Amino acid sequence: MLSASRRTRSNDKRGLLDFFNDILGLSEQQFMGFLLAFLRISALMSTAPIFGSQSVPARVKAFLTLFLTIAILPALRTEQDLSELTLPLLLPMAVKEILVGLFLGFSAKLIFEAFQFGGRIISNQMGLGIAELIDPESGSQVSAIGNLFSLVAIVLFLNLNGHHLIISALYKSFEIAPLTNHQWLKSAAKVKMLTMFNDIFKIGVKLAAPAMVTILLVEISMAIMARIVPQMNIFFIGLPVKLGVGMFVIIISLPIFYTFFEFVLTGWKRDLNEILNYL
Repeated sequence: MLSASRRTRSNDKRGLLDFFNDILGLSEQQFMGFLLAFLRISALMSTAPIFGSQSVPARVKAFLTLFLTIAILPALRTEQDLSELTLPLLLPMAVKEILVGLFLGFSAKLIFEAFQFGGRIISNQMGLGIAELIDPESGSQVSAIGNLFSLVAIVLFLNLNGHHLIISALYKSFEIAPLTNHQWLKSAAKVKMLTMFNDIFKIGVKLAAPAMVTILLVEISMAIMARIVPQMNIFFIGLPVKLGVGMFVIIISLPIFYTFFEFVLTGWKRDLNEILNYL
């Protein structure tokens, strides 16, 4: 009974391999490499900014994933025969490929999270903490200024060819961490990943610093005026003043966003290269 079940699974596998061999001209070795590479690229496409956006149709993501897998397939190198892999050996390799792809995509998404965090800080300072909008990138609710910063980040990301950097990092990951590499992240890579998470708060605070300082000075001025003129309704006047000053600071700071985003993107590329070397 057991041997019959094994023969059935073997026949099913052989039939699937024959199908791909007829359609794509892949050998059994290439087919297994195709599957593992497809898992890594699928995980990347599900989490990377722009590519993993909910506004991108699932069919487009699937086609792009398939296209990238076929394009990268000739350059893949393996250090062992994949054609004879059994399920107990294939499963850990598949999990590793998914984790590598998730990390590559999520590390780039951290940049957008930092910009949204900075926008949320400014929204709270301006009195817009309750006002929330739908972020087109993630589909989640974000603050009004955070949504503005997210849209600006998308434009700058495309303008600075950030999507090219993601594909380049994907290709480099197959060179540094080939499909048959069974090593997991080293301790140095884990420390670097935690540093990248910590950088979200640093970048967000730096982004919000001009507006935060300006609004703080406005609040101090309003407090002094309230002491000098007790009859003045400080709460009625303070909100529109903080809102107007905050928007003015954001508008005059927009030209600096390009340089700041370029600096952040360069830092992300440097950190990602360091972590890829630890894979």
